[in-house]
Amino acid sequence: MNTWEGFKQLVLVKKEDVCDTIKSFYFEAKDGSKLPKHIPGQFIPFKIKTNDNAMQDVTRTYSLSMKPNEDFYRISVKKIQGGVMSSYLHDKLNVGDSIECMPPCGIFVLDDTLPKDVPVVLLSGGIGVTPVLSMLLEEAKDRNITFVQAVQNSGMHPFKDEIDNICKENNLKNYIFYSNPLENDVEGENYDFTGYVSKEWIKENLPLNAAFYFCGPPMFMESLEKNLLELGVSQDRINYERF
Repeated sequence: MNTWEGFKQLVLVKKEDVCDTIKSFYFEAKDGSKLPKHIPGQFIPFKIKTNDNAMQDVTRTYSLSMKPNEDFYRISVKKIQGGVMSSYLHDKLNVGDSIECMPPCGIFVLDDTLPKDVPVVLLSGGIGVTPVLSMLLEEAKDRNITFVQAVQNSGMHPFKDEIDNICKENNLKNYIFYSNPLENDVEGENYDFTGYVSKEWIKENLPLNAAFYFCGPPMFMESLEKNLLELGVSQDRINYERF
C-alpha cells in the first residue's frame, strides 16, 4: 500500500491506561483513508507545536505496539517528568483531537531471510516492550519465540495479560523479571524471577542459537549485548533498538 509524504493528520479515537505512568493511544487517519501497514518493530514520528513564545515544533518517535493493520495505529507511551511530548499526549490530547504524524519507519525489524526453524528471543526492559510486542503479535503463530520482560514490579508492568494470553495460545515461553517487587508481588505466582537478566540465567534458559531482538534502557541493552557475545552468540544475531 502506498504511504504518504511528510506529515499527515491522525485523529485520536481511543486512550487507555496500561499501567502506572503508561497509556496507549489509538489513531485513525483523519481523512478516513486506510493506513499503510507497518513492519513490526517500526516507529512513527509525531509533531506538535510548543506553547512557548517561539512556537517551535517538537518531534518525537514512538514504536507501534500492535499487530500490523490498515485501520489504526497504537502507540504506548510512558509519561516522562519534564517530557514535552509524553506530557502532551497524556495530559492534553483527548479523543477527537488531531496530531501530525509521519508514516512508519525504522530498521529494527525481524530479518525476513531468517529461516522459520531458527528460534527468536524477544527481550524488553520497561517501555522498551513496545516494538518487540508488535513482533510477538505478528509472528507468534509462525515462529518459536521466547519472550522475556524485565520491569520494576506489577505496578510498572505493561501488557502483562496481553502477552500472557498470546504466549499461552501459541505454546510459547514467557519469562518475567521484577527488579523491585511490591509487597504483594509473589515470585512464582505473578512473576518468575527477582532481579535482572544475568549471563548465567541466559545460558541456562535461552537458546543460544536464536536470533535476539531487544529494546530497553541503555544499561539493559549494553549488558545483554555483552553477555550474549561472551556466551558465543554471533553479532549478526544480536539486534536492538535505542530510544
